[in-house]
Amino acid sequence: MLQNHPQAEARLDALAAQIRRDIEMMRFATRPWVLPAPGQGPEMPDVVILGAGQSGLAAGWGLKRHGVTNVVLLDASPAGCEGVWETYARNYEIRSPKETTGIEGGIPSLSIEAYTVARLGQPAWDAMGGVPRTIWMDYLRWFRSFAGLEIRNDTRVERIDYDADGVSLSLAGGGTMRARLLVLATGMEGGGAWVTPGIVSENLPRHVWNHSADVFDERHLSGKRVAVLGAGAAAFDMAVTALDAGAERVDMLIRRPELPLRDVLRWFETGGFLVHAARIPPEVKWQISSYVGGLRQAPAAHHFHRACTFENFKIHVGSGIEALSWTGSEIALRTPRRLWGFDHLFAATGVGVNMALRPELSRLREEAALWRDRFTPPAGEERSPKLDFPWLDDYAFTERTPGSAPGIDRVLAFNQLSAMSMGSFASVSIAAFLHGTPRLVQAVTRRLFDEQIDKIMPQLEALTAPGVVVPDAMARWLAEEERAVAEMCLAGE
Repeated sequence: MLQNHPQAEARLDALAAQIRRDIEMMRFATRPWVLPAPGQGPEMPDVVILGAGQSGLAAGWGLKRHGVTNVVLLDASPAGCEGVWETYARNYEIRSPKETTGIEGGIPSLSIEAYTVARLGQPAWDAMGGVPRTIWMDYLRWFRSFAGLEIRNDTRVERIDYDADGVSLSLAGGGTMRARLLVLATGMEGGGAWVTPGIVSENLPRHVWNHSADVFDERHLSGKRVAVLGAGAAAFDMAVTALDAGAERVDMLIRRPELPLRDVLRWFETGGFLVHAARIPPEVKWQISSYVGGLRQAPAAHHFHRACTFENFKIHVGSGIEALSWTGSEIALRTPRRLWGFDHLFAATGVGVNMALRPELSRLREEAALWRDRFTPPAGEERSPKLDFPWLDDYAFTERTPGSAPGIDRVLAFNQLSAMSMGSFASVSIAAFLHGTPRLVQAVTRRLFDEQIDKIMPQLEALTAPGVVVPDAMARWLAEEERAVAEMCLAGE
């Protein structure tokens, strides 16, 4: 059980003072510079960010540090409850390495390490294998308090429209909102929905199964026989949740003939891939995605090892579901290896990208170019779900048919929708923030800057404020010099 340092409050106050000094020290080129667009009223933001979880905070802070301050973040959740960390997330530790940086935007005192050391002490940080999930959520709330962003909670967007001049949002309750640009920072499920195999959803009553992304009361698992479908990190999260709740037994059923053990994701965490993945040719992006998807990712070490400490936990490979039914008293499940009886089932079967499943994205789904519109997949992969990803240009949506959807490029995807075009670590993963956020900020600021290039010369010509204060004696001398030059010019005429 983690305990706050005895002087945690004073240490956090001292850190807050250091943050203010560091922000002041790094203030160069952070002043506001964006001019209003023609017809832009005072209530119209330059940028709306949809989502105020970790990706939205990273994007908003990054824009603010680059002088874009007329930004509003919208989130459907209450203040302080944004994101997944205190809703359906069950992992004890976040899966990204604890040394991962980026959200703090180059201000070390604003990092997760600085916060944790101040709150818990250096020995506690040094002893951590990874950052506990609850500490990470506390950090995000703390970070929000320093970022000074305008966040409107309890606000749900029901439809996104766009035109050549901006983006229009239809809000739940009948309100509307207009912005020049929109950033989607809605995480893993922001481009689709969590996937449950049809054999589960069509054959079992809802009270005997959950997806790993559901919010549920784990207490009802006590004494139950629990099945977990899947072998990824979320599957082990569900297994540990059930075991800790006192399940009679937990059986993890995996279709594959072996448990995935390669830590593929860590290989990508370099300044090469994270910076330049968007430049990889489409055919290589496809190959990488297919290869990694085929291998799958090793489970997170902390919950894998914790699950393995329970004698009533077993992993069964080569155990895809062949038949599934509800008898009225138990789940009857058949695999190629045996028949099973369970009381509850968890589907840890991931998320699917399909904008048709998101009502607010309905127009984008109809008009945006998808990978299927721009890329010919290898033979046999014509039905791959990867073809449903949007074909993005530096996070911005592109038209399926040129000239058919003016303004669609005013919407940028800083969520799971960007994975194929921008690289798997482009937005959603915590590892994305170090290099993905600056790239997003560059895309947004480039668009805003391009729209005011024609105002550069008028602004320069309107400058009247002197760069120095001239001492009185020198001012009198220069006045005499200027008068002498003027008289000389008159004499020459």
